[in-house]
Amino acid sequence: MRPWWLVLVALWACEAREGVKMDFRRPHPVGVTGGTWVARFSGQTVTDAELQQRFAEMNPWARARYQTAEQRLDYVDGVVRFELLAQEALKQGLQNDPEVVEAARRVMVQQLLKKELEERAQVSDAQVAAYYEAHQGDYRKPAMLRLSLIAFAPDERALAGSVLAQVKALTPMDVAGFGRLAREHSRDEQSRALDGDLRFLSDEELKSRFGADVLRAAAALERVGDVSDLVETDKGLFVLKLASRQLALDLTLEQAKPSITQLLVNETKQARLRALLDRLKREAGLELNQAALAAMNIDVKAPAAPSAGPSPGFIPAPPQVK
Repeated sequence: MRPWWLVLVALWACEAREGVKMDFRRPHPVGVTGGTWVARFSGQTVTDAELQQRFAEMNPWARARYQTAEQRLDYVDGVVRFELLAQEALKQGLQNDPEVVEAARRVMVQQLLKKELEERAQVSDAQVAAYYEAHQGDYRKPAMLRLSLIAFAPDERALAGSVLAQVKALTPMDVAGFGRLAREHSRDEQSRALDGDLRFLSDEELKSRFGADVLRAAAALERVGDVSDLVETDKGLFVLKLASRQLALDLTLEQAKPSITQLLVNETKQARLRALLDRLKREAGLELNQAALAAMNIDVKAPAAPSAGPSPGFIPAPPQVK
């Protein structure tokens, strides 16, 4: 790889492959004019006005490093060193080095995407409100709990008591042990296949599936790993173990707005990227030879070949909005 500073020199490449000329000159801060010179070299000038702008752009911690004349001289000397090296690189024709050109192309693509996507991705309050209304379930959820359960038929009291004793002999975090007992003994087919795990259920869902007595017994479990006594209901006998609790969620529009805005901005960016790429492909007359691609033989066991130049840039396909 070339030294890191050549990546920046690439921005000033003399002639791109398609004959587009780029400006070599050191860019000055936009809108900053005048000032007293502090360094002059090769027809270029660094002024105190330019330095004031560059120091103002720094965060306070970085700016604190340039409070003395000696520290500011060191900063100017660093700028000069870079400029002289950049000029020497240009004299040696390194602006046409394939790696430098490819680095410049990558930076240009990044700038293009920033311009086309980030600077133009605007989301209105009306869009945020509409998304919030359409996705209430994501922002307003009842409290939920996750239980592990072993179910028995009403006439299996002796078996249920024996299994309950085995469950209580387990350590609170012995999920595998509970799962083994659930697979061996539970009459609830759905949860037995999941080692007794009921997943997250709201109070209403739990009551609808197993009854009010099971709901009350579950509510009495305080800590993860707690095990209920034998719960007797018309539907059967149950042993419960608390796996997790999830607090209720009730976000207002204002509370949900930052996350919704970011989500919609990201979706807008992806939509703009898809539209941009579709347009560019049409204008370029893109053709793909799938037969030739299918006929290629890629040897996955061969060692890596020597580099034949910089790797090409690559942009992943933008995801489809669900």
